Amino acid sequence: KPDIDINRRNFIKLSLVLTGALLLNKITGVLSLASGIASDTSAVSAPSRTPPVGTKEYRNARYGFSLFHPSDLSVSTFDEGGGASTITFQNPEKAEGFQLFIVPHSDSQVSEERFNQDVPSGVRESLTNIAVDGATGAEFYSTHTALGDTHEVWLTRGGFLYELTTHRSLDTWLNSVVPTLKFV
Repeated sequence: KPDIDINRRNFIKLSLVLTGALLLNKITGVLSLASGIASDTSAVSAPSRTPPVGTKEYRNARYGFSLFHPSDLSVSTFDEGGGASTITFQNPEKAEGFQLFIVPHSDSQVSEERFNQDVPSGVRESLTNIAVDGATGAEFYSTHTALGDTHEVWLTRGGFLYELTTHRSLDTWLNSVVPTLKFV
């Protein structure tokens, strides 16, 4: 298992939670991300799909997937090392966003050990088994002392674990994105 810097991942999650907090508190402002973030415009070899009005298709050849996201979200990637990446989809002005953390994972399910490594609080509420385009996984609510309440969808497919995370208040919003995830 790659040794992913938990502090860096928590920083990314915290930026998403703070974005959600801005929405809840009706505070405006712009969050600045750390330098070294590059926009990822990788192409997947499968044909493009037609995005619904108000959305764009994000495609990633490295991890073999695409998804539709609201067109006003900016996309940035963080190379976490060890074959892992974090991709953020954010609009700080609207306080909307989610992150997708992807890490090599050979098991077809997530073990308690892996869960506790990525979510030190151990909180996993309203756990529901799900399947998205052939990937199996779970949807749940969690919490973190620094991040607050989160809504998470974790999927395993093709040797990777895909962890989608947003602020709990945006759970319905994220649930409109998840079904658009397609693997190639």
